[in-house]
Amino acid sequence: APPSACIQRLHRIASLFAMAPLAGDGTGTVPFVRFRWHCLDRCDSGRGGRGGGEIGGWGLFCEPFQAHETVALEQKSNLRHCHARVLTDLIGEGEHEGCHQVEITEDDGDGSGNGKVLYTRPQKMARVLPDEPSRAILMTDTTNFRRVAKTQVSRKDAILEVGCAFGDCTRILSCHAAHVIGVDVAKELVSESRRRHPNLSFQWLDFAEEPDRLKDIWRQLCSMGRPKIFLDIGGDRASPDVCKVLTSLWNILTSDPTLVRPTMLVVKARTMAAACTEGVCDPQGVILDVPKFWASVSEQPIKSRAQQKKHRNRARKAMWAECPPDEEEISAEERFWRDAKEKAAQIRRRIVVRQVQQYVSAWHGAANGEEASNDDGSCWSELLNWFLRLTWQRLSSLKDAR
Repeated sequence: APPSACIQRLHRIASLFAMAPLAGDGTGTVPFVRFRWHCLDRCDSGRGGRGGGEIGGWGLFCEPFQAHETVALEQKSNLRHCHARVLTDLIGEGEHEGCHQVEITEDDGDGSGNGKVLYTRPQKMARVLPDEPSRAILMTDTTNFRRVAKTQVSRKDAILEVGCAFGDCTRILSCHAAHVIGVDVAKELVSESRRRHPNLSFQWLDFAEEPDRLKDIWRQLCSMGRPKIFLDIGGDRASPDVCKVLTSLWNILTSDPTLVRPTMLVVKARTMAAACTEGVCDPQGVILDVPKFWASVSEQPIKSRAQQKKHRNRARKAMWAECPPDEEEISAEERFWRDAKEKAAQIRRRIVVRQVQQYVSAWHGAANGEEASNDDGSCWSELLNWFLRLTWQRLSSLKDAR
């Protein structure tokens, strides 16, 4: 049996990730349920971006624009910021036909360009969504994730990025927001992010185990601007895993009534977005029944025996790595099989080394024009077969990647 310390640690992690009722909302186990949920994959396409062409799922942010709306002007870079207020509807005639008159409200510099009036075509503009109602935006790809980061963040916003990885999107957010803090559970990624971007703030944090630290970070962000959350814990992660993180995050932020709620949640999760079928969303990409959608994506899939075995093996390795057992606690049978596996691995390594040496000697002999012996000829033939198989596998993988 594992040590009692391991059992207590596992119970603590399980209780933190449990679907506990939300504080004060009366909405059961669904986090961010009062948000308006959008799935960009179900939205209409629209013109935008650097080239002004059609972008899939961009209908939420594109034309038509109306007077007094706030828009982000395309600057041909993710690192340049410019927000403006639309002054007129689309001009239908004259020198500026097909343009909107806009007034710069936030420029990329020290604010000296604020108040400047210019004319811009609609495909060079992106709608900045208002704070009310609060919104949650789902997407599948990194391109749209960063496009939302550069258009939907203003100088009045403070951003918490969950899953900052190497800090590439954190850098984009820092060019548009008042303040950004990136957090990640991987210490190596946080160290690399700090090395690449020394002027940005990164925290090594597993908020499921350190909820108080998350609350302190959230209070710091709220003191600097309107809080928003960008979450990317791996675009191909299973939707139940993403739901666990969102639930844990929401439970921590709502456990203290003094904490300010976020005004926007942006999530990159391929599996969650794939669950937004026609019956789940309306033609504008709005999820119609959020609790029902959440129940469908948060349900753990039934695992096969092979998957369950792999899961148990990974959990066992992690547990013994955290708390290695005493040698006395291992039975004689377990010790025998452990030693047998190590011996078999050593034999396999010696066989591979010997085969490689034979292949190399045969290769050199053929290159020098020497007549191969029977053994060398066999090695040479095996080497050619091995090389052809390797080449074919490489070509097949490249074909699948395309």
